[in-house]
Amino acid sequence: MSRPSQAHEQRRNLLPIVCQTFRDLGYRRTTTAELARRCGVRVNILYRLWPDKKAMFLAAIDDIFQSRAEKWRELMADLSDPARRVERLIAYETQHQSEFGYYRVIFTALAETDDDEMRKTLIQMYRQFHKLVVQQISTGREIHPNGPPVSDAAWGLIGLATISNIIVELNLLGPRQREQMFAAVAKSLVGDRV
Repeated sequence: MSRPSQAHEQRRNLLPIVCQTFRDLGYRRTTTAELARRCGVRVNILYRLWPDKKAMFLAAIDDIFQSRAEKWRELMADLSDPARRVERLIAYETQHQSEFGYYRVIFTALAETDDDEMRKTLIQMYRQFHKLVVQQISTGREIHPNGPPVSDAAWGLIGLATISNIIVELNLLGPRQREQMFAAVAKSLVGDRV
């Protein structure tokens, strides 16, 4: 079995810092010099790992999805009851959905969708999220007569997460109110078992 390349390992180690920098400064205000400073490396090291700033930003978007998917896998690894898996996922997202502020990276990318690569990366990320949510709902949801189809419920949950992030960003509701709203709407989307 071959060892992962040092470049792959270094990218993986630096991506959380890259994400945080884009979260803090946005795409346009983030410079490669600032990224290098925060990562504790020289600029030329970043250019060995990624061809340009846009590639770093696109890698950050992918890392946000991969990190969230990994967290969901960890949360549900010890549960065999599908309904409990959905319940745990909703409870986790109700509490932690906006905690790292990485939605700001996604919002920044949405403002850049005139760029084909940005647009394709966002489409891929949202489709991956949708697929992951569909998998969780379909394994743990008891279909009820008035509920939306699983695919629609998954898009509804993604929309709910987006609205929840806007609520956090603009401080429209307090944390407890937002949690209650998130839980109530999520329950209405996935059924009475949650």
